[in-house]
Amino acid sequence: MSHRDKFLNRIRTNLADALLPAAEPQHPGSFQAYSFNTNQSIEALVERFEQELTALSGQVYRVEEAEGIAEIVLSILEKHDARQIMSWGSAALEPYRLSEALQAGGIEVVERYIPAEREGHAAQLAALDNVRVGLTGANGALADTGAIALISGPDRGRLASLLPPVHIAILSRQTIYPSLPAFLAEQTKITAMGSNLVFIAGPSRTGDIEMTLTMGVHGPGEVHVIITP
Repeated sequence: MSHRDKFLNRIRTNLADALLPAAEPQHPGSFQAYSFNTNQSIEALVERFEQELTALSGQVYRVEEAEGIAEIVLSILEKHDARQIMSWGSAALEPYRLSEALQAGGIEVVERYIPAEREGHAAQLAALDNVRVGLTGANGALADTGAIALISGPDRGRLASLLPPVHIAILSRQTIYPSLPAFLAEQTKITAMGSNLVFIAGPSRTGDIEMTLTMGVHGPGEVHVIITP
């Protein structure tokens, strides 16, 4: 028997005796509770999404009027003593009427364009490195995992959700789906809408270094989701 065969045989033997930890039956993420049902009420989906994202150290805010969005964004900026913000373009965020509120609050929306030339590229990245807060919309969300969907493209740059240590996302409650299969079944053309589709479930975290959980190593250490009507 070759070394490869011995190695694979050990795996087969150990897998047969392995015991995987079972989720608590009452936990919404357990297999028993997993559902493809799309007939759930919007309020139930919002509740589930908030529960899951909060469990992942994300922060959720609900607003009833568009004016409440600017108030929350400005309060997060104030908490971090931030006078700059990197955001999706105005066309993507115009429905929320944030430009005027940010300007009135003395907040500078920084240029997120990165030049291709080496000298300009490095200089602009260095400048953006000081921006602490990023602001984006969201193209949908998954209630069962607390994940938001972001599609990159014109006016929807990836840097705003990746580079700053604090990420604020604005999500319509009308676009929260029970699960990934339900999301993809409804949004049949979503993968062709942009160059990149990602699902973000809470702050970035890693346990690679001595198995110690660390937040914000590979992306934002804080994720705030504002749920709109």
